[in-house]
Formats: sequence, structure tokens, C-alpha cells
Amino acid sequence: MIESIIISGVATFGTTPEQVNELSQFNFFFGSNGTGKTTVSRVIADETEFPGCSVTWKAGTKLQPLVYNRDFVERNFNQSAELKGVFTLGEKQADTLKKIATTKSEFDALTAKIETLSHGLQGADGNGGKKESWQHLKLD
Repeated sequence: MIESIIISGVATFGTTPEQVNELSQFNFFFGSNGTGKTTVSRVIADETEFPGCSVTWKAGTKLQPLVYNRDFVERNFNQSAELKGVFTLGEKQADTLKKIATTKSEFDALTAKIETLSHGLQGADGNGGKKESWQHLKLD
């Protein structure tokens, strides 16, 4: 459990440290846009990224914080623009979505190549192309 948070020198917070004390097991931060809610959540999520900030854990036992903010949403809910209706939930699954997109791109490229070769072999209407030319050579 978090006992206190000290924030300074980041986003909307100045160089004078601001401290939040007497936190409980569940805490809600609310306020207008630009008041520092996301900054507080980012500090809790990874205080090492913010040298002017610190989080004090009860009895010095740091727990793994689970912070639900826009960073969490961006990391964990991914939808592909190319693959309509396909989305993943979770950071690990985001890699899977990237692999699917790469594979789909490779598949599309191979499909286009097959179509090009088929048109060359059989012609656009299926009655020409190199196959037709070859048939004429065999008959002559």
C-alpha cells in the first residue's frame, strides 16, 4: 500500500515538492484537465522515470502498481487499422497483433505477385498470355 507520494518538477508541478499523505488502500484522484492526475498515476506506475518524485510504500514493501490511465489503455488495447475487427488486449498481445499485420502484409504481397504472374501466363481474361502464345507454337 502507498503511504505517500511526493511530486516536483514534472508536468504541472513546480520545483516546490507537493506531497500527498494519509493514503488508504483505494484512492481516487479527480480534478479538471491539466491538474496533474495523469502525472500522479505515471509517478505511481514507475517513479524511476521521475527523479524529482518518490512514492513511499507501507513498511518499505513496494508492490507492483496497476495504474489505469491513458498510458495503460495505449499499451493494452490495440486495434489494427489494416485488420478491421481485430484487436488485442494486453502488452504481450500487442506483439502478436504486429506479427499478424506483418504476416498479412506479406500475404497480400504474395497474392499480388500470384495475380501478376497469372495474368502474364493466362492473360487478363484467362484466354491469352504466355500460355496462349505457347499453344500457338506447339500447333505450328
